[in-house]
Amino acid sequence: MAAPGRDIDPHRMALLKGLIQTLPTGVLRSLETARGLSKDAGLASVRSLVAVELDSRQVCETVFLPFVRLFRSREDGLESVQFPRRWLTTIWKQLETREAALYRDAFTACRVHRAEDPTPVVFFRLVKAGAELCRDDPQAVAATDEPEALAQVVELGRYLDLHRIMRQTLSRLPDFLGRMDAEKAAALRVLFKDAAEFEDESGCRFLELVFANLDDGGQIVKLMATVADRPKDRFLAESELACFGERILAQIETRVAKLGRDMGGRAQEGADMALAGQQIAQALAQLQMFEHYIELARNGPWGQRVAAAHKEIAGLVEQVLNGAERRLAQALPTRTERIHGRMKREAPDLSAVTPERLEQTRQILAFIGQARAIAASGGFASLHAKTVEALETQMDAWFGSLLADANSGDLSDVELASEAFERVTGLMQALCGGEKAKTARRRVAASELYRPRANATDAA
Repeated sequence: MAAPGRDIDPHRMALLKGLIQTLPTGVLRSLETARGLSKDAGLASVRSLVAVELDSRQVCETVFLPFVRLFRSREDGLESVQFPRRWLTTIWKQLETREAALYRDAFTACRVHRAEDPTPVVFFRLVKAGAELCRDDPQAVAATDEPEALAQVVELGRYLDLHRIMRQTLSRLPDFLGRMDAEKAAALRVLFKDAAEFEDESGCRFLELVFANLDDGGQIVKLMATVADRPKDRFLAESELACFGERILAQIETRVAKLGRDMGGRAQEGADMALAGQQIAQALAQLQMFEHYIELARNGPWGQRVAAAHKEIAGLVEQVLNGAERRLAQALPTRTERIHGRMKREAPDLSAVTPERLEQTRQILAFIGQARAIAASGGFASLHAKTVEALETQMDAWFGSLLADANSGDLSDVELASEAFERVTGLMQALCGGEKAKTARRRVAASELYRPRANATDAA
């Protein structure tokens, strides 16, 4: 590193510039933050390189906004079309020299452009130039002579050809994802038709781009079915659009199979039930997309798979529901004690419960509480309601008996009793929510448990 106050020599500066261009954006932002804390004048040139590179990347992503996600992996794990990130960087660097005037104008346009403004013409011209570069000189983009890579670069150019239609579509995407009425459906079909006129497979590319820009990939089923005017599953399964439905169904089946391994039998002991609840909810939401927007036949190619997934999910949830009372009894044990003569009662056993067992019971109750929202769509609403009622009764009885003992002065070990109260109220919160637990804790605070005993005062 150069000494303070001295410039870095040109050779090292060139090396640094090349290195900075290869760093991820997150790393560059960290460097930008760090540079603001440094007083070293010798780092001024480095700070300038980082700032220029970040500015360039921001403008690039603004210009190629509809396509940026084609160069990233999907966060939801769904299969998708993806191109190497370096290709977008290479296209942008090539445009800097091949379309220098447009390149400079893009920086100027970005400085004054607001989200609600029309897309600047220079953006369209640069994306068009990028598409032509992919077709005319794919080797410059791929930096290789491999035929497969060159063919993929040309394919990227075909996606870039849809830039005008995609800008229109993204501006209306929130409307399309909301309540779909006849007017919105007609508008989406027109956009799809306009895209399909480019080439034979451009309609599919159009939906692929829409899919890439969806955070929840399962919503593509709704848009795909709208374009096809609520078709039968056999028709869609044999069409060019089948790939989208197949991806969603494959993910559901993979997820359900993993849930079966994690939640089945003894495996449930170590399962992350909170995560399982989220995955079941996501799978059911995706299945509902098929059921609501596609005409599924019982023996159809997709209808059979949707029904099978529903059955598997219902079986997994019912297995948890059926074992919940036994699990709760292990976390809130009771003992039989004699009251008078032959009269007996079941009283709370304040023996310690292992943290692992208590946490697993809490997770199961939280899972059941979360499942309330999906019980109807999952086909287990009746069993769910019955189980929740039984669990609440079980907890209320344990809590009520313990509270009665506290008020009667039968609990001599305040610390042990406090732990037991916190245990049961924590389980109440997991199943029923914070309000029930808050009410129970107020009742404990108002009880005789924490008040000085009269005999203790007299003894003193």
